[in-house]
Amino acid sequence: MTEETLKRKIRTHLEKDFVVLEEVEGRHAGYGQVVRIDFMLKAKSHLIAQGFTDEWFGIECKWASGVIGQTSKITRMFWQSITYAQSSYVIAGNPITPVFVAVFVPDSLEPSIENHFKSLSQLALYGNVGELYFYRDGNWGIKFTYIYARSTEDGFHISEKRLPKRRAGHV
Repeated sequence: MTEETLKRKIRTHLEKDFVVLEEVEGRHAGYGQVVRIDFMLKAKSHLIAQGFTDEWFGIECKWASGVIGQTSKITRMFWQSITYAQSSYVIAGNPITPVFVAVFVPDSLEPSIENHFKSLSQLALYGNVGELYFYRDGNWGIKFTYIYARSTEDGFHISEKRLPKRRAGHV
């Protein structure tokens, strides 16, 4: 499997609930560097009506398998996603800073890499980075340590208080 497999899963499973833009270019103001995020998404009206944020958010995909080199790859993915959450992207002529970025990795990481992932995700929360995942039945979820939103057979569960706030300096 490859990163393209992860991207295909996002396009297939999320297009009914979100506007999905792929390979969106932006700029990190602090570093003055051009960046390109895998996806920018915005909830469709039926999801916003249930309480999902009306703001754009990003998704960054990384394929990881085995153990060799994966600790570094996961660490760099989280840093990349934190800087993406701080960047500005032009969508429909408007500058947009994503409300958050969700990382998406395979659902079967090696146990040591999974532990590393969980540790970094706790820190990344303060940079407005969470995790996108899919259940076996095809439903999706987004969490920031705790579940923010998920689709279910019966609709959606959204906990607005779980959406992280922007933080700088002392938290």
